[in-house]
Amino acid sequence: MNPVIDAERSDSPGGGSEPGDTEELWPTLTEFALNMRVWWLGLCSRLDLTPTQGLVLRQLRFGSPVPMSALAETLACDASNITGVVDKLESRGLIVRQSAENDRRVKMLVVTERGRALQRRMGVLAARPPEAIAALPEAVRRKTAAALRAVVRRWATCGVESEDPPGSKGP
Repeated sequence: MNPVIDAERSDSPGGGSEPGDTEELWPTLTEFALNMRVWWLGLCSRLDLTPTQGLVLRQLRFGSPVPMSALAETLACDASNITGVVDKLESRGLIVRQSAENDRRVKMLVVTERGRALQRRMGVLAARPPEAIAALPEAVRRKTAAALRAVVRRWATCGVESEDPPGSKGP
């Protein structure tokens, strides 16, 4: 079942969503997130990166060493899973590993000049909206951006729930 497509097939003039209908918000955001994943896969592919390599490059800042353990925590994965990703990025000359000054056991990741150039290219590509977004009327884009900013702010203060929503029976 695709809530966006199902909504478009609805007989109602609003395409299945009546003014004030909040029941459709979460399924629509979920569908949007899944489409964003497809967009991210395509963007990374254009840069000859895996999606995880792209996420790693997005998290690292040029000139700011980051411990591998902190990167793993940010990406919500085990540090051992980051090693292979870092190996590939390092073999391409995009990042380097350095020992931390105060503890040689801690490996710090640093973006190289070549990696920074790829980060800039990624930024340019990511800033260009997909046609589906660019084709929307300006007023719709503005209202959607405002609504999504409100969601992001709310998540920042309340946290993103990973459990079943109230009233659901779970998997």
